[in-house]
Amino acid sequence: MQYTLPLVADTRLARVHELLLDRFGPVPECYRLDPVSQLVFAMLSGRTRDAVAMEVFAALARRMGAWERLAETAASELQGIIATVTFAERKARQIPAALREIAARRGRLDLEFLAQWPVEEGRVWLESLTGVGPKTSMAVLGLSTLRRRVLMVDTAHNRVACRLGLVPARADIARATRLLNRQLPAAWTADDTESHHFLMQGLGRSHCVYRQPLCPDCPLCRLCRSMPEGRA
Repeated sequence: MQYTLPLVADTRLARVHELLLDRFGPVPECYRLDPVSQLVFAMLSGRTRDAVAMEVFAALARRMGAWERLAETAASELQGIIATVTFAERKARQIPAALREIAARRGRLDLEFLAQWPVEEGRVWLESLTGVGPKTSMAVLGLSTLRRRVLMVDTAHNRVACRLGLVPARADIARATRLLNRQLPAAWTADDTESHHFLMQGLGRSHCVYRQPLCPDCPLCRLCRSMPEGRA
């Protein structure tokens, strides 16, 4: 089942994107990491604030020099280096294991081959690695220099999509990723999917927060199926 196939003739995602652009403006172009670096960063950043994850990633890159060295780093040593990220103990085991698996399967630590693979095959291959789920696989395919036309979904993004009714109310990230990728407008490029993710993520952090969403000020309030009556 391929993520980029449309689920239904649906223009809601395009309309949501248009409204977010109207309110927040275009997303600045982000620096794209190579796919292995993006894998490491995405695995580090799970459930961790961006600023903390970026600081740890930069320090790790300086210390290791090459990701091949990280692949051979003992979990006990790595845990101390990445101690400020959430679930550091688990990530210290999983990140080197995933890198070793890539090298063992491909003969070297490289993911550039995924640029030539169908998106769905690439996703499945990545998610067969230790510790890699839908958020990380989509980040590698869509946000790295691979520039594949896929939509990454994180917790904040998923919260907005659930409340809007773009996906079922209790959809987890894996299911939301599948469903949202099937709704992508045909004209969207990898730059559009990247922009859409960061706009939805930003809204989830600034307005559509977990406990007390700022509904009256939300640019999507009139589209939202969770909007309390009388607050639009």
